[in-house]
Amino acid sequence: MAAANASARGQRTAILSSPLRELTGFCLAVDCLTPGCRGERVYSITALAACYDGKATVGDVLRMMRCAGCGKPVAAAWLVTGPTLNERVRSRRVALLGPEARG
Repeated sequence: MAAANASARGQRTAILSSPLRELTGFCLAVDCLTPGCRGERVYSITALAACYDGKATVGDVLRMMRCAGCGKPVAAAWLVTGPTLNERVRSRRVALLGPEARG
């Protein structure tokens, strides 16, 4: 995975090109950004890795994913790092796609 001191663009590039199997323990939050749709959904990367080829990268999966509500492609995505439910540490979100990733 990307080094902690890499630029935001460098982190994004490294994460998008990483095979899912290298990011188990993290989550992927996605949103189609369609008004009136059900909004953001969060998936365990471990579960996604079980569904896709072991060589599939985060970028590959985001290109293949479609919204369960409206069928549109992913318009915004974040790698969610951080705590298990019982920890008091705040999770960190790394913008991969969408308006936050362009900023």
